[in-house]
Amino acid sequence: MKNLKFTPLTLVVACCITYACYMLLGFDASKNAGIGVNSKVFFTLLLAVILWLTDLLFRRFVLDKRWLWLIQGSFIILITLMILIFQTI
Repeated sequence: MKNLKFTPLTLVVACCITYACYMLLGFDASKNAGIGVNSKVFFTLLLAVILWLTDLLFRRFVLDKRWLWLIQGSFIILITLMILIFQTI
């Protein structure tokens, strides 16, 4: 358990995978006509893979745990803001 490291990106990846399973089980009852469930699951899992790879890169190049949390937290905030901006355009 000592080598197990929780970082903000691993928590977001876990949330993405949980949300994909939630959609696959049919609990997502939103009636969006624009995109289907299969596409939502695919894009959610694609986002999880991309975030997992960036987590590996951040862990490789940032060795201090405090800086790792700060950089990954700001990265998540930046990505969230970009998603919100692109949804409103």
